[in-house]
This record gives sequence, structure tokens and C-alpha cells, in this order.
Amino acid sequence: MFAFLESFGFSEEELSSVIDELNAYRSIPGTTLGRYMNRIINGLAEEDRSAFLKGLMVGVAIRKAADDLEEPDLIEEEKRIQCEIEKLGFGEG
Repeated sequence: MFAFLESFGFSEEELSSVIDELNAYRSIPGTTLGRYMNRIINGLAEEDRSAFLKGLMVGVAIRKAADDLEEPDLIEEEKRIQCEIEKLGFGEG
């Protein structure tokens, strides 16, 4: 993720700072991600809201693309076939 974001010109220091801040909300008792997001959104100047929203949407799109790259779990029929292949000595183990 760091390399991807650095390719857009963000420095390692910028990335580390933002990640540290995003992780800090967990150390505040009773703070949920939703409450943290509300705190950030309520602190935005009106002219910055659109840029923030675009950033959120890009982040969600990136996450969806990453999730789509993951191979889904095998269904029962695929598991049965995999077991048969392994019994025949052709499986990876």
C-alpha cells in the first residue's frame, strides 16, 4: 500500500503520520470508527468536504478492488474435488 501511495508523490513521513493518526482513535475509550469519522467531518471547512468525500470514495474503490483480487473460499463441491485430487497424489498437499 505504501508503494502505491508513494507513486502518487506522498512521502513516507506523510503516510506514517496519517496512519498513526488513524490508528490513534482506537486508544480513546468509547471511540468508534463512526464517531471518529464524524469528528473529522465536522471539523472540515465547507470547501474541503468535497475533496474529503472523493478521498473516501477512492479509498473504498481501492479496497473493493483489493478484495476482488482475493480468491473466494472453495464451495463444497470444489472441496470434494480437491480431496479426490489429493488422494490421487496430484494435490499440493
